[in-house]
Amino acid sequence: MGKFISLFLKIGTLIIFVSFNSFAGGLEVSRQNNMMLFSEGSKVDFTSRQTSSTVTDNVFSGGQTVVKQLNLLAAGFKSDYNDSISYAFEMYEPMASTLQYPSAVAVKALLRTRALSLTGKYKLANSPFGIFAGIRQVTIKRSTLNTGTADMITTPKNEYGYMMGASYEKPEIALKILLSHSPAIDFTLPITLAGTATAKQAEMTTLEFETGIAKDTLLYGSIHQSSWGSAQVKLAGTQISTFSDSDTYNIGVGRKFSDKLSGSFSYTTEAGSSATGTSLLSPTNGKDTYGIGAKYVANFGDISFGYAQTSFGDKAVTSGGATGNFTNNDATTVGLKISFKPNS
Repeated sequence: MGKFISLFLKIGTLIIFVSFNSFAGGLEVSRQNNMMLFSEGSKVDFTSRQTSSTVTDNVFSGGQTVVKQLNLLAAGFKSDYNDSISYAFEMYEPMASTLQYPSAVAVKALLRTRALSLTGKYKLANSPFGIFAGIRQVTIKRSTLNTGTADMITTPKNEYGYMMGASYEKPEIALKILLSHSPAIDFTLPITLAGTATAKQAEMTTLEFETGIAKDTLLYGSIHQSSWGSAQVKLAGTQISTFSDSDTYNIGVGRKFSDKLSGSFSYTTEAGSSATGTSLLSPTNGKDTYGIGAKYVANFGDISFGYAQTSFGDKAVTSGGATGNFTNNDATTVGLKISFKPNS
């Protein structure tokens, strides 16, 4: 039994870190880390992630990528109230857009957000089951939108939402299964030139698991469903986005090489919705991502590094009587995570 518990503690933080996608459906770029509630003792995490994309076509992009570099920062704190109750605070960026075409095309969508969450977990007595729930504040910061005429600026806005879920644990084989659900969060944003804009953080359901499969080897994965089809962006009641519901699948393997070093490999896929479209705000069609990671355990905590390569599905976008073919596009993501144990 001990070897599997030790395996989870050595590899667990690493696989959670490198499993996160650089891109998901709609505007999603990262999500709440519920697995943090299951880590041992108290800990503080700081994460930095940078994604550099190449998204071009033969008509509208002018030979320059229309998705600019995205830098994300996150922080979290987890502790235990007693043997049954744990809690966590997190700050992360759930949605973002860095889409900007050349000035001659005059289309851009520059959006940044921030989420603050408080989550608690309760382990049922004498049972492998548990429940967890939390609240979060999501802020859409000052953003810029241009659909081909003039820049429109939004006013920052805060809204609130919640999350709930259930868990199953079998420590002797390092098994953890989490099922969580988050309803949509609605935003109404004052915006110049258009009165108001409406947007949403989509409704989401996530199933994730980890389990030991052999000595020093852990299998993990997730299914993440986002209802972006009903979370469109609208200007004065007119829909301008063409988001689709998305199902994102992740599978990976973690391996402990020594008491200090572990590594992982993962594959993530999201099917495309259509190879053609009429909105320059949606120039890609699904994606496939391969990621690798390494984690080093130090006296103060641990350090994790991740690298991911994403290939986007091709898409032909027709706008203003012309069709641009967005083909052979990709992105690279690098990340660094440092975890501290306050009592070490």
